[in-house]
Amino acid sequence: MLIESEQELYERLGIAKIKRIHLEISEGCNISCPMCTFHDGLGKYTWTEIGDEADLGAIGARFGGVHIGDRSEPLINPRWDKIVSVLTAGGAKVSLQTNAKMIKSLAYARRVVRSGVHLISISIDGVSNDTVSRIRSGINFDEIDTAIRYLNQAKAELKSETPYLFANCVAMRSNLNEIPPLVDYLVNNQFVRVRIGYLSLRCPDSNLVSELLIYDLPGVRHMVDEVRRRAVAAVQDISLDLSIFQEGVGLDRRDNCTVYRDNLYVRHDGETFFCYGKQHIGNLYRDGIDSCLHSPGYQDYMERVSQPGNDICSNCTYCKVMALDRVEDHFGRSAIEHYSRNVIDESILWAAQRNSPEDFWANYYTTTERVGTGI
Repeated sequence: MLIESEQELYERLGIAKIKRIHLEISEGCNISCPMCTFHDGLGKYTWTEIGDEADLGAIGARFGGVHIGDRSEPLINPRWDKIVSVLTAGGAKVSLQTNAKMIKSLAYARRVVRSGVHLISISIDGVSNDTVSRIRSGINFDEIDTAIRYLNQAKAELKSETPYLFANCVAMRSNLNEIPPLVDYLVNNQFVRVRIGYLSLRCPDSNLVSELLIYDLPGVRHMVDEVRRRAVAAVQDISLDLSIFQEGVGLDRRDNCTVYRDNLYVRHDGETFFCYGKQHIGNLYRDGIDSCLHSPGYQDYMERVSQPGNDICSNCTYCKVMALDRVEDHFGRSAIEHYSRNVIDESILWAAQRNSPEDFWANYYTTTERVGTGI
């Protein structure tokens, strides 16, 4: 059955939706995703070295939820489970995002369950090795499937409901047909939520530009309808996040935004920011959480963003939900500046006439290389 309300799901799982802190405990990744701009390359790992564990315990006591990951692979930190345990002991519900590559054995899966992590979100974009390995180089579907089976086996052995399983999927033209069966797979493997997003080309990329969904809006609508149909018909409950697949003007959530007071972001080195990185307020491990939250920078910024119509909030792009038919939500500023809006509009018209975007961009790169202006 489809759970329509995100709030309903989080209430069922006992996950706080406010007072969250985003904690990075590593930098780097053990796979290479061409659409990712966060990590610094394969094998260049650094991670948080636990010093004063009381600092982490204070975080757990102060914040209802702690999310680990997103901008790096947290499981490359050899003491990730110790960090989770300390946060959990402090009272926080801990979520963790991973590509699952490190979960290669039942013993490791038991380690995940015993850590106390409340939910684990796994990145998976298809149900075939070819699709997954193309989108996330360094891992394939069989490896992720093995990790998921180990996790569910460990949960059963240890009689634990947690960690709850979430999934993140990036939709591209080449994997649209695999997303509905992926939802079936997730339902059958005890996932309770899947978030489906779509590729946004932050920088010019000859391999990814033709993958953008702006070139196949009918196919996207069919995928969304089919995913919802399968979720509604499923025996097990599943929550879908399809909010990104709306069309028209993006929803403006600025009037209800509480990010400036509810969400902190901590880098692996302890440098602490809030309001999506706009304001630096100290170093968690050097200064402590209380000092960060009472720093002059924090207090001054809070006063500024609390004023109606302030420039900081008025210019914030995070408060706008992406819209499927808005070109700027597929092509980032850097890509638009590189290709030019006229060329991009021409490519969209080309695809609307049932032509191949691959052919359009192949010709573009051939032409620009010939005149010496290619990237």
